[in-house]
Amino acid sequence: MTIRRTTAVPVLAATALALTALTGCGSGGSGGSAPAAAVGTASASASASVSATATASATAAAVGAPAGADGAFDPAVAIAHRSREPYAANVVLVSETGEGDQQVRITVTGRMNYYTPARGARTEGKTVMGGALVLNWMETLTADGVGYHRDKAKGETKWTKDLQSGEGADANGEQVAGYAKALLETGPAARKGMETELGLPVFHLAGRLTMDQVREADPSNAARMAAQGVDGVDCELWIDRLGRGVRGVQSMVVNGKTVVTKDQYSNFGPADTFAAPLPGEIAP
Repeated sequence: MTIRRTTAVPVLAATALALTALTGCGSGGSGGSAPAAAVGTASASASASVSATATASATAAAVGAPAGADGAFDPAVAIAHRSREPYAANVVLVSETGEGDQQVRITVTGRMNYYTPARGARTEGKTVMGGALVLNWMETLTADGVGYHRDKAKGETKWTKDLQSGEGADANGEQVAGYAKALLETGPAARKGMETELGLPVFHLAGRLTMDQVREADPSNAARMAAQGVDGVDCELWIDRLGRGVRGVQSMVVNGKTVVTKDQYSNFGPADTFAAPLPGEIAP
């Protein structure tokens, strides 16, 4: 495989980049202020464990679904009474399409705020083709709704301020509810039952969503998905009793190629403060 970095990103890579910019069945991935070529949805250090204690302490009596002694709860109640308190979570996202030398793998890790007035996140995303060729490696930071990025593949050490400000995280926080509702509305078969993710009781939902159902659940991204030739999405979602996405898997066919995206959310806690770069750390 002889592809120079100066050449255009191959079609499969462009497709994967475009679809990873959609949050899909998870809690909300990108949508920040990273440049179009970046996969900027997450930040530098994702943890592998969920703090069940933090989840419980953040729960008010009237928020979320009541849980039994075994942790079981009704997902419909969890979504109807979901928490809208600001919070932060670590995220790990992996999106893949193609095979062999043409395989494109996007890995995103980091920490993001949800339900905050201005978006906050520290993000890093890498796109690799054929297991070795780095097509993109971008670090992004959003502080008080203002975005910055630097290209790690080029060895950049200073941040570039984005031309457009980062969007609020409210839409991302609510997106999981849209997909959960859509799955529940497909019927009883979507209810796969209680499971445990990283020590946290979760309810597993799964089903096939048509584009009409996706438009209802996620109107902001449905048009872009349709433009990529997507006619439906196989969606799996694991939610906690506060109605938050803990894990998601989505699979869709884009122009004849299958794109599978898996995301995991952990270490839920109060919204974080993401500090903007100092003046000397910003490129002129």
